[in-house]
Amino acid sequence: MKGLRRGVRTSSSGQLFLVAALAVAILISSTTMYIYRLTSISCSSASQSISDLLFALKQSTLNTLTSSLVNASRGGEVTALTNNLHSLSLLIRNCYQPEVCHLAFSVANESHYDSGILLSWDTNGRGLSSVCANFTLQISGSVSISEEYGLNITTATIIEGSYARLDDERQLVLVTCNVLNEGRPALARNVSLYYLSSGRWMPVNASHNLSIVDRGVGTYTMSFVVDSISPLEVSVHSYDMRGIFIRANTTCHEV
Repeated sequence: MKGLRRGVRTSSSGQLFLVAALAVAILISSTTMYIYRLTSISCSSASQSISDLLFALKQSTLNTLTSSLVNASRGGEVTALTNNLHSLSLLIRNCYQPEVCHLAFSVANESHYDSGILLSWDTNGRGLSSVCANFTLQISGSVSISEEYGLNITTATIIEGSYARLDDERQLVLVTCNVLNEGRPALARNVSLYYLSSGRWMPVNASHNLSIVDRGVGTYTMSFVVDSISPLEVSVHSYDMRGIFIRANTTCHEV
């Protein structure tokens, strides 16, 4: 399937954290340059300037949340979110001229969120990777403004599985996977499929006659042939286009 690679992407934990740290560094550097460019431009309308400021700063908080969720979903520390937001807040406070900006934040620690991060990868056919934080942005200068806003980034996947017996030794398995971003259908960058055999998760590959078809609007259908197993449990691992990892497991039913 075009744009969809099969298999599992592997890397050492050291490489993982290095890449995540580099991504955040690039994010903060980009924010610095954009802020500097905005404050260097002489605007005829102060309200328009403030509007541009707000957009840039909100986009920076959104990007920081996304980068932190990518890191956490791939095995990074969930506490990195607070550290990243603290670094962004210091950056905004120190580099903004002539306006004076202050960004305060709080991360969710309820409804199963831990330091703003929720990773719920259950066996009921649903998986959830989410980040949630609230912000208060204050700007004092030619125009003063105070604004509160919340951000939530959530990647979810819903899977269903069934199988039909081909003969006494083999069965044809069909798995449907739906990927969602903030509750809306979304594309996947990568999808991998596994089945449970003798207590071990085994990758599904070409030797199982694996077929993955993109049905559009975030729906993927996968089929493969495997030796008869009952009950048959499958696991779908996927990355959305933002790089957020998500996993969901389910038990297939016979049709």
